[in-house]
Amino acid sequence: MRKKLTTIGNSRALIIPKELLELYGFGDEIEIEPSAGGLIIKPAARGLSFQEAKAKLLTEKRALLARLSDA
Repeated sequence: MRKKLTTIGNSRALIIPKELLELYGFGDEIEIEPSAGGLIIKPAARGLSFQEAKAKLLTEKRALLARLSDA
C-alpha cells in the first residue's frame, strides 16, 4: 500500500486507514523500529493494569513473602 505523508506544523504524519488500525489492534500509541529497509510500525505493547501487576507480583513472590512472614 502506498500512502502520502501529511504535513502538520514542522512534522510529517502518516494517516493509517481505520480498517488497518482495527485489523492490527492499534490503539493510541505505536512502536516505531528502524530496520534495514525503512521503519516498522506496530501497536505498542499494552501495559498491565494495577490489579494485573499486583496479581503477577504476588504470584511470582509468594514463596518469598511466606518466608518473610515466618521470620
